[in-house]
Amino acid sequence: MDSTARDVAQDLILQLDEEERAVLSVLAAASDGACLGNNSTALGLVEKLPACLCLQRETGRFRFRTDQLRKAVGAALAGSKGDNERERALSLYADGKAVAAIELAQASGDYAQALEWFREQGNQFFMHLHGLDACFRIISNFPREMQESNASLVVGLAMHALKSGSINRARHIIKEHYGAEALDLERVVSNPELYSRDFRMFRLVMSIYEDYAIGNTVRDHMFELLGELDLDDHLNRGGIYNTMLEVCIQRQQMDAAEEMANRACHHYQAANVHLLVFYIELHRAVFSLVRGVLPEVERAVAAAGESLSKVTFDSPTDHRLLGLLKAVLAYEKGDAEQLVRYLNEEFDKFAYGELWPTITELALYYGSLAISGELGVAAARAFLDKWRIQEWRSRRFNFVITIRQVDILQNHNRWQEAADLLTSVQSRINLTWVESAEEALGLLDDTRETAIAFAWMRHLIRHAPNNPMRLRQVEHFQGNPHINDRQRSTLTLWVAYLARSQRDLTRARVQFTKVLESAARMGVLTHLIGEKSILDKLIEDKRISQFVRATPGAVDILRRLDSFHAGARQRSVPGLTRQELRVLMLVSEGASNKFVARQLRLSEVTVKFHLGNIYRKMGCTKRAEAIAAARALNWVA
Repeated sequence: MDSTARDVAQDLILQLDEEERAVLSVLAAASDGACLGNNSTALGLVEKLPACLCLQRETGRFRFRTDQLRKAVGAALAGSKGDNERERALSLYADGKAVAAIELAQASGDYAQALEWFREQGNQFFMHLHGLDACFRIISNFPREMQESNASLVVGLAMHALKSGSINRARHIIKEHYGAEALDLERVVSNPELYSRDFRMFRLVMSIYEDYAIGNTVRDHMFELLGELDLDDHLNRGGIYNTMLEVCIQRQQMDAAEEMANRACHHYQAANVHLLVFYIELHRAVFSLVRGVLPEVERAVAAAGESLSKVTFDSPTDHRLLGLLKAVLAYEKGDAEQLVRYLNEEFDKFAYGELWPTITELALYYGSLAISGELGVAAARAFLDKWRIQEWRSRRFNFVITIRQVDILQNHNRWQEAADLLTSVQSRINLTWVESAEEALGLLDDTRETAIAFAWMRHLIRHAPNNPMRLRQVEHFQGNPHINDRQRSTLTLWVAYLARSQRDLTRARVQFTKVLESAARMGVLTHLIGEKSILDKLIEDKRISQFVRATPGAVDILRRLDSFHAGARQRSVPGLTRQELRVLMLVSEGASNKFVARQLRLSEVTVKFHLGNIYRKMGCTKRAEAIAAARALNWVA
């Protein structure tokens, strides 16, 4: 090698600081360049040394412009290392520049020191402290044999796969290193003699992403694992409470979820890991939405934003998660367009990045609700079907999608399609079971079975509201201790509707007033949007509406409910009255005039009168033309 070139390179290196030299060391050791992500030091070097370095945009790799340059700089760096190489790395580490220190140690071949620092910086939680790109870069800089054999690096790669949205990749990595039996969560956590504490901790965290239904045995082992941890091992203790938090939400145990969130947050704050605090605040927002307390949701979203602002590295996926929460909050306040726009613009990046079941269900529920209200049933079903192609889809995940589709169909009066879809769900809870159940409805403790029973009960109320048994069934359902506040409010609304149908106006008034008072107290309303036909019937009955409108806050709640998707309704059905729209919706489902009359409690002559008005306003001459035009204009699904 030309000594002059090496001398020039040595003079050049003297002008650089320690972090810049560490990056140069990595590049000099990589003959085909290195992927350094959005490393600001590397980007700065490209600008500072454009004749020496370049960034290949198509591959994202930083590299020297010629191999001769790379070797000259490598030789210069090697010549300048000497005995002070380790001292420079130690100095960087002491200054809090852990990533640069580890990369410098790797560049000098001191992999033992690099691995020790990797473990000190969180081990499996390294990426939560320093970012996804830095974590993957550092793991990749270890020799291949170390990556495949060292437990810390194997778990680090698996965690990277989870954070990148690939659960299957994480499972493959674990299976290759530990064997297929390591995919059995219960086996892992119950065998401390076979699996290290760190690996058992990781498997618990991984179970969150896997949508694993954690039973009491695994939960008991979690508490045992807590006993193995030092009191000041805040990262790992927070990790266990974080897993417990997901279990509590899964079981609809919201008071316990709040306690787990408080404990996890305490440990993560003590560990000064802002990204993990952000995740806990994200969960707080979710279970506050489930509980239906809007002020708590607002506080949690604000706290999540504050925590994320303290994260020192780029984390676009997490900013998208925060964007989803903000859009959901706006939707609860009546702004549907913000959520629809978010899903249209961010869906692909959001849905194929890091997700866990709680956030996925949030996106499914609010996304389908907003899209169906703004764009119609077809658009909502297309949105839900997109999620079925997720590589990590599970039985529970597909069930959630199906139930959301049933809800959307029921909300848009497509009862037969909804019933057919619900019948396809394999469960002991079917139409026959619900038709005859009374006390059993108050004993359901499985969230899946409760959701099915809820959907069938809505179907029965819609088609047989005058059956005295319906009211008794809903009353038993109300007494179920395992349902959430939103579900309880919906059941109260059903009681009001059934009481009216059975001419008990006093009870209808009292129960409807309770619903509006609850909505005013909680602040959330979206659980009532799907009950709009029931709400309309109660409001249209002046004997009821005049009574409830005297309740403080009731008028405001009714106004807010009416404003949801008002713009879409105005765009969709210009000129049609509410009754004409109901007739058109039923006719578009294939209903005969006689069936429409029975459903709307009209005479067939009145139905024909409404149809005549609809044809005239739409410029049509017959039924088929009106249905085709309404579907083309997205007036009906």
